[in-house]
Amino acid sequence: MEPRPDFHLTGTVVHGRGIGKLVGMPTANLDLPLGAPLPPVGVYLTRALLEGREYHGVTNVGARPTVDRDPEITVETHILNFSGDLYGRELEIWLYTRLRAPLRFPDFSLLLDQIRRDCDAARDFFGVPLSASPLHMDPQKHLAVLEGQELPLSPKEFDLLYHLYSNPDTAFTQEQLYEAVWHQPAGGWCHAVENTVFQIRKRLRPFPGGKGLIRTVPRYGYKYGG
Repeated sequence: MEPRPDFHLTGTVVHGRGIGKLVGMPTANLDLPLGAPLPPVGVYLTRALLEGREYHGVTNVGARPTVDRDPEITVETHILNFSGDLYGRELEIWLYTRLRAPLRFPDFSLLLDQIRRDCDAARDFFGVPLSASPLHMDPQKHLAVLEGQELPLSPKEFDLLYHLYSNPDTAFTQEQLYEAVWHQPAGGWCHAVENTVFQIRKRLRPFPGGKGLIRTVPRYGYKYGG
């Protein structure tokens, strides 16, 4: 039996600073009713309801010490396996276990690693499958195993493949992948993405189950195909 949630919040999704999207972990920023009670600051396992459909994810309640020094308390939810425009839509969330207190990281890559661990905890807690593919990836160990054999991936190759792997329902443009993996604006320079995808596909080629794990979406970008 699923535990009872500790808090329940309902609000309208509004535009934030877009930093979550920049690092490949877009969040729904909730505009809550004036005076709405908030839980203690921290990161929470979350069940979300959007237009009658249930999702799961993680919610940060509090400031963003790695991003800026603004003390404003915000409520931001990253929804697992979701792609689409949420702006202006009502989102209802239930907060369960508090995973951790807010943390300040020296750079975005460490923040991204922590968010991945938070998402893995949410998947485990709610029983959300990551993928039924022959590939299995462990972001904490930076380990990729395909058909029982470890894939020798460079750090950027791992990060790009994991970004696709952990968002199996989403197609990404080269610009989005560049910003998510290299943590800086693309600025029209995306050759690194093409080269990295090429190298990953070379490493996948010897495996029967590796064919098609990275799909090209015509006139758009790439998508996980497992």
